[in-house]
Amino acid sequence: MGVGVYDHLGIRPVINARGMNTMASGSLMPKPVLEAMAEAATAFVDMEELNRRAGEHIARLIGVEAAHVTSGSAGGLLLAAAACIAGEDPAAIAQLPDTTGLRDGIVIERCRRIRYDQALRTAGARLIEVGDAAGCTPEQLEAGIDDQTAAVMHIVSPYLGQNGVPIEQAIEIAHRHNLPIIVDGASTLPPTSHLTRWTSMGADLVIYSGGKGIRGPQGSGLLVGRKDLIRAAAANGAPNGAIGRPCKVSKEDIVGLVTALELFLEDDWTVEWNRHLEQAEEIVGAVEGVPGVSAIIDNDSSVWTTPTILLDIDQQQAGRTPYEVLVALRDGEPPILTRVFQGKLLIDPHNLRGDEASIVARRLREEVARIAVPVTA
Repeated sequence: MGVGVYDHLGIRPVINARGMNTMASGSLMPKPVLEAMAEAATAFVDMEELNRRAGEHIARLIGVEAAHVTSGSAGGLLLAAAACIAGEDPAAIAQLPDTTGLRDGIVIERCRRIRYDQALRTAGARLIEVGDAAGCTPEQLEAGIDDQTAAVMHIVSPYLGQNGVPIEQAIEIAHRHNLPIIVDGASTLPPTSHLTRWTSMGADLVIYSGGKGIRGPQGSGLLVGRKDLIRAAAANGAPNGAIGRPCKVSKEDIVGLVTALELFLEDDWTVEWNRHLEQAEEIVGAVEGVPGVSAIIDNDSSVWTTPTILLDIDQQQAGRTPYEVLVALRDGEPPILTRVFQGKLLIDPHNLRGDEASIVARRLREEVARIAVPVTA
């Protein structure tokens, strides 16, 4: 399992059963993507022209008004906020993150907050929380809007904000006040239909990660939506001397994302889903009958990008917590990355290769059964 460049640094490659997220290094790029990036590295280009033409090509591929390659989805959040606050005004662009005299409020439901929305504040935005952790009503969302509001933010993540304002209503409220709405759909791909899911509803800007389901460079992302706002996002980003300059995307990453997206649009998502469902069933079957352990496969494709395993581990019966099982899998041989989600051990098979599902099944069985104790009367 060794890989020379990582061996050189004393790093053990892992089995990624955590999913397509940054902590587990995203996903793996197909060979044509790597080849395109290597070719891109052999010539100089005008970066402004590359950014613009790549965006135009991507917009045509997907079927959206405009697109721009970003430095991950967090870079997309920053540029989206900057576009809504400063637009294409050179003076306002140079002023950020100082927003004196600018409309800088971004209304966000508290029940949809995530730690990565700090990227909005990096651009100078003031986050106006509405509702509470339990939910938000359309009336509360609308009450958060005033004459200093620049945009409304809607974040999509598994089971996040279930009692919040539905996206259709949020769009209607934002547009009734002549405000753009930003949708963070970073981790919602596949299916490919999600590339236009929110713009077709009327969302003005939508953010995706390029290094997860698309299988592009890990540091890449995609911002799509209204042409004027995409132009503003580009004006606020690299190679310009603006708030988004630190979020620079290399020529290799831009070409890599374009190539990965072309391949992604050709994939048969149903075939991939069914393959991962078989892997999930094998892993769940391995822990059947273990005291204190129950497992389900959540295969709601409107929520997850792949059939996802959720293990409920009763500490009294199983003898350990979900987090302790996570640590044991991570520190064992081979190391396996998982995560804890809403108090359950989550296993995502999207990045499992070869016989790795069987390895995960065996290791998981060993760890949850190791000190499981029968319940006594």
